[in-house]
Amino acid sequence: MNFFITGYPKAGTTSLYGYLNSHPGVFLPALKEPHYFTEDYPGAREVTTEDDYLALYRDAEPGQLRGDASASVIHSEVALDRILSGYPDAKFIVLVREPVAAVRSFHGELLHNLNEDEEVFERAWRLQSDRAEGRRIPATCREPRFLQYEQIFRYRDQLPAFFDKVPADQRLVLVFEEFFADPRSGYRQVLGFLGLEDDGRAEFGATNSARRHRFRWLVETHRKLVDGNGPMYRGLKAVLSRLRIHPSDILTRFNRKPGGKPEISEIFEAELREHFRPDVETAERLLGRRIEHWRH
Repeated sequence: MNFFITGYPKAGTTSLYGYLNSHPGVFLPALKEPHYFTEDYPGAREVTTEDDYLALYRDAEPGQLRGDASASVIHSEVALDRILSGYPDAKFIVLVREPVAAVRSFHGELLHNLNEDEEVFERAWRLQSDRAEGRRIPATCREPRFLQYEQIFRYRDQLPAFFDKVPADQRLVLVFEEFFADPRSGYRQVLGFLGLEDDGRAEFGATNSARRHRFRWLVETHRKLVDGNGPMYRGLKAVLSRLRIHPSDILTRFNRKPGGKPEISEIFEAELREHFRPDVETAERLLGRRIEHWRH
């Protein structure tokens, strides 16, 4: 493996994955986030064996850089060490985002993928202690550790560890707000870091933006059918696939509506900003500059 986009969630990793995936010198698998190395988040892992992981790259052409965009690596306690032991020369790209905006967006993502069922973020935030002890976990949640919101964006611990373990010439840290203010320049910076020629890309649309379900029960029902994978489901899926009908895609389009972040109170927002103040200060110290977009 040549490079990893290691985090953070809701900080532009999906967009960067899409940009690089169209570059002729890069191969990224269709499965954006295998989470193979993130053994401490077992519910997130899409691939669990080395053979299956390497099989994701069997179509890579000679000379193409192979990449992995699992955004869980940065907040995992084991993934970075596992990667470095197997790929000591790999390069790492980390995108960081103002943590209050990031954690609010992450809550919306967890609602969308059914890991979360508490619609009000303030209540979800206050449930962290209970959930750390195994209480109030949604039945549809595949990885309870994702519900520990403050741990996902704990820059104060994660970024120093990242800087300590990864040599300076093998790491690139991008600030989400700066990158998307001028994505062409940010993209060229990434290409230079990876040693790739500029492919002239000029379009930089956002992907994986906030979204919500119209009917949560419809998604839960669909997941039960998929997880059950019974003979009736498999047979119907095979027939429809031959007819080029894909129910999952149809359901997604029908049941999707623009998300947007629900409003939070000024008091709670101030609480969050104070909570994440050490994380902002840590990021600024390691980058050696003030991040103006994060200052309010």
